[in-house]
Amino acid sequence: MSNGNTPNVEALAARLSRVPTSTAKVILRELGVTRVVARGLRAIVPPDGALAGRARTVRFLPGREDVKRPPRGAVNRALIDEIGRAEVVVIDAGGFSEGAILGDMLAARAKYRGAAGVIADGVVRDVVGLTAVGLPVFARGTHPDPSGATLLPWETDVAVQCGGVLVQPGDWLLADTDSVVVVPASLAEDVAVRGEATNVEDAFCQRLLAAGFPLDEAYPLPAGLRGDLERFQQDGSVPSLEEVRQRGAGSRGAG
Repeated sequence: MSNGNTPNVEALAARLSRVPTSTAKVILRELGVTRVVARGLRAIVPPDGALAGRARTVRFLPGREDVKRPPRGAVNRALIDEIGRAEVVVIDAGGFSEGAILGDMLAARAKYRGAAGVIADGVVRDVVGLTAVGLPVFARGTHPDPSGATLLPWETDVAVQCGGVLVQPGDWLLADTDSVVVVPASLAEDVAVRGEATNVEDAFCQRLLAAGFPLDEAYPLPAGLRGDLERFQQDGSVPSLEEVRQRGAGSRGAG
């Protein structure tokens, strides 16, 4: 059942969308979770920046001649009809590459409902139409045929695999041009908080480099510049390389 339209969820999605997947992966490793990067997926319709949303999952199974239809009907379409804002359709099609499990019509409905995007361990079609819809889509690739004759939409809102990693309903998905990362629901707030702090520090390091600092004196940020980072957060100021080196020389001379 959709729960992604609450203001708190949308606010967290906005915060997480500003955390690069490379940063999120480092943070998750520090938090003790490492098997979170989906493999083999690429941006078919890239997001404007990054995609972030809570997982609504769909599991497809291979079709068989004696099974004419899935037991509960087209559950993938039903899920898209009820998808909420800041939610991501996560599709487990087992990497099947000969039948598309998403096209521009399903994407248009998901976009209208406010979905954050689609991440599919399978293939999609109608790339021109998908691009026109503007909903971010990550998948293994494309194929012109629909999947109706080869795959069955079996169940929704269950634990699935996507790109070789576990995704549970309510987990968060982050995706950008680098990668697709699963963020466990219990760690999403931590990733947002630490990601925001990392973004500020990275911006400060970039300013130091633009001011002529050598890499070893700017990144990773030396402990002696932590006070300067705090001032940067307050007023955007950056010390000069000469100032920092004079401070260092003074501290060495005091010994």
